[in-house]
Amino acid sequence: MGRRRTARGSGRRKGRVGGSLVALLVGLLATGCAAFDTDDDVRRARELADELYPGELEVVGARILFPQTSGSEVTLSLAGDPDAAVRFRVDAANDRCDGGPSCTDALREAVDRARREAGNLRAMRGAFDGCGHPVLATDEKLAAPWIEARVTDETVDDVLTRVGACAQRWVAARAAQAPKGTPEWVTVNFAAPGTAEDLPAAKSALPTVVRFTHGPRLAALAHRPYYVAAFPVGDDAGHTVDAGSARLRIVSPFEERQAFSRRVDASVLPALRATYPDAVTSGGAGMGVWRLERGTVSRMRGYVLFCERPPADGKRCLGDLAALVTSDPKGRDAEVVRILTDIRDERGVLRLPPQ
Repeated sequence: MGRRRTARGSGRRKGRVGGSLVALLVGLLATGCAAFDTDDDVRRARELADELYPGELEVVGARILFPQTSGSEVTLSLAGDPDAAVRFRVDAANDRCDGGPSCTDALREAVDRARREAGNLRAMRGAFDGCGHPVLATDEKLAAPWIEARVTDETVDDVLTRVGACAQRWVAARAAQAPKGTPEWVTVNFAAPGTAEDLPAAKSALPTVVRFTHGPRLAALAHRPYYVAAFPVGDDAGHTVDAGSARLRIVSPFEERQAFSRRVDASVLPALRATYPDAVTSGGAGMGVWRLERGTVSRMRGYVLFCERPPADGKRCLGDLAALVTSDPKGRDAEVVRILTDIRDERGVLRLPPQ
C-alpha cells in the first residue's frame, strides 16, 4: 500500500489515542501505510468538482473516516445556495467513492442530496421561525429541530398546542416539496429559554446545514435534561398534526438516568414486595422510555422489570415480570399502575405494550 502524504491542515485527527487506536497505528506503521490525513482525498474531490461543476463547488472542510484506514468525508459549499452542504465520501487511495457506481455518479448524487437537504432545512426554519420559535439546531437527518420553550405544569398544554401549529406548517411545507415523504410522526426538542445565548457556533461562512447540525452545538444542547415532543401526523389529505395526542418525555444525560434507575427501584420495591415478598428488580429502568403523563411535567410513567425472586446461582435478574409505574421525574414517589406477566416471546425477547 502506498504511503499517503502528511496532513497540513485541520484534517488531522487529534487526541483519540486509545488502546484500539494504538494497535491500529502499530499495524499501519508495520505495513508502511498511513491514512490519517485528508489531503489526497480533498485533492480528488476538487478534481471531480472542477470536472463536473466548474466554479460551483468549494471545499470547506474534511474529516477522516474512523475506524476505516483510508477515505475522508469532504464537505463542499454550493454556489448560489448558501444553505446547501455537499457531503462527499471519497477514498483517493482506492479510487472509490460512496453513493454511486462511480465517483462522478456519487458526486452528482451528493449534490442532489445537498439541494434536497437545504430545501428541507428552509422548510423547517420557515415553519418554526415564522411562528415565534426560531430553530436553534437540528439533528443530521434534519428531522428533529431544537427550539426554546418554557415547559411547566401551567404551560405544557399551551406549549404543545402552539408548537403543534408550527409542526403543522412544517409538515405542510415538507409535503409540498416531497408529497410521498410525509412522516407518521414529527419530533421537536425543547431547550430551556436562554439556552441559545451560550451555544457553540460553527463559522458563519459555512453552509447553513453545517452550522445547524454542528456537533459541539448539538452536544451542548443534549448536555442537560430536555423535553422531546412527538406529534402524530394524520394520513388525510392535509396531513393533520394532532397536537392533542402529542407524547412528551424528558431526556437526561446518562449519569442522571442511572441515578433515576436507582431511585425508582428503591421507591417501587416496597409496593412490589407486598405481592412478591422476594422480588428483585433488574436495574436500569431509567435507560428505557419514560413518558410524561398528559397535562403535567411532574409525573411520568414507564416500566420497571423485576423477578419474583432472585435467580438461582447468583445470576442477574433480567426481568420476567414488568410493573407499569408512575413516579416524579427524579424517580421518587413511585406507584404501581399494573403488573404484566407475559412480557417475553418464545425466544425470550422483551415485548411490552405502549404505556
